[in-house]
Amino acid sequence: MKLTVIIPAHNEEDSIGDCLKSLMEMEVPREIEEVEYVVVADRCSDRTEIIARELGARVIVKSFRGNYVSAIAETVAYGLENTSGDLVLKCDADIRATRDALIKLMPHLAEDVGRVSSEVKTRTGKLWLDFLMWLRDLNYRIVPLGEAPRGAFTLFRRKVVAEIGGFDKEKPTWDTAFDLRLRAAGYKVKKVKDAVVLEFRRNMTARQIIRHQIEAGKARKRLGIGFLRTLLHSVLRGRPFVIYGYLSESFK
Repeated sequence: MKLTVIIPAHNEEDSIGDCLKSLMEMEVPREIEEVEYVVVADRCSDRTEIIARELGARVIVKSFRGNYVSAIAETVAYGLENTSGDLVLKCDADIRATRDALIKLMPHLAEDVGRVSSEVKTRTGKLWLDFLMWLRDLNYRIVPLGEAPRGAFTLFRRKVVAEIGGFDKEKPTWDTAFDLRLRAAGYKVKKVKDAVVLEFRRNMTARQIIRHQIEAGKARKRLGIGFLRTLLHSVLRGRPFVIYGYLSESFK
């Protein structure tokens, strides 16, 4: 069995090296005989591509439409089109994988499970933001509306993507849109709580958090997620600007 690791990247020279090193140092299950590391570089104007190649990763260069976040689905899809692994691990460029992350994910990828993802702990280097991220992580352990696996470090089968007709490239949040299509096809999605990776976001600011929440709210509306569910999400998760984004998209 072959594993393809796809890392979407846009000007990630400060993080791509540590990300790749952590991935290459992971323990690999015995059934995986080959691993390929692929960085899909979207409009990089820094040393991201150079660093990735120096570490032995394959680099695919492509310019996608829209901003980098909205193009993630296209980035991952393009990576799939140009690779051949039976299993696919999609990893964000600011992730540091723990040595046992893949070992802990793999057993949960059963035939009826479309994708599995790890827990992600965010580190910003700012005490007040790290405290907020810690509170957020505690909050996300409460799941009255069902689990919502993240897309930062996630494992799935190539054949499942083909079965559901590929990724919906028009949708703004690739992982949520992916999950909706998987569930519609009868698959489960799962978050593995004892598989943990670290996410380093040194440049995060309060303004970015607010903007991200607003964009998430707009995305929920475009994905067809209902108002009540979004309102409950916004309140229970302490993300007030999500409902603002949802309403602004509704009345646009």
